[in-house]
Amino acid sequence: MTSKTQSTGWFAHFFQGAALELWRRANSIEDTQREVNFLEEALAAPVGGKLLDLPCGNGRLSIPMALLGYDVTGVDFSKTFVEEARSAAKAYKCKTTFVKADMRELTYENEFDGAFCMGNSFGYFDRAGTNTFLKTVSNCLKPGARFVIESSMIAECFLVNGGEREWLQRGDMYMLIENKYDCRNSTVETKYVFVQNGKEETRTATHWVYTTGELCQMLEVAGFTVEELFSSPDPDEPEPFTLGAERLLLVAEKK
Repeated sequence: MTSKTQSTGWFAHFFQGAALELWRRANSIEDTQREVNFLEEALAAPVGGKLLDLPCGNGRLSIPMALLGYDVTGVDFSKTFVEEARSAAKAYKCKTTFVKADMRELTYENEFDGAFCMGNSFGYFDRAGTNTFLKTVSNCLKPGARFVIESSMIAECFLVNGGEREWLQRGDMYMLIENKYDCRNSTVETKYVFVQNGKEETRTATHWVYTTGELCQMLEVAGFTVEELFSSPDPDEPEPFTLGAERLLLVAEKK
């Protein structure tokens, strides 16, 4: 169930056209499998349990998790990606539900055995919106269920590793990233220029940057206990999170 009370943001118009195509290419099959293995271990959900993937994109992680036997609900603001996810899940004949919605507005109550926010999607909302998001996830989960957050925009990552200007390439597609950091508000405004076959598309995004300590405190207030902090998704030898790590993988449990 969903409601419509929150205002939208930059992400309402960002994920279309070239931006979607780049995100389709962003992760290799091997990267996805490592993350799936990590999630299976970290969430420790019962076989056949219900999982919540938000935002789910085109089902990159939802579908492999469903193929392991979980009942997965994916939520995303992009109508295009939700439709792609539904189509892919139908082809695989796995147990999934995909919903186009704002992930701050879900009204499930104590229904899920685990949840995850992957793909560097944490930090899309301002502080009030982020608190609402975390509380919403808490409400959706059963007591004892785990929640995994992955992000490279955490302060200990971005402020050490993030550059002002960077080019990325995925096949015949190029993406220019230009970051402008606002110290007063702890936000980074990013201009993305997508280039493919001589054509350009430009998008602008804003990420709110949180320290790990701030995020842990926000999770506690939302009803979670933070269990572990990792910097890699290797379930056999997960590396502890440290200053300057490329990304954070946080595992929390609902009280």
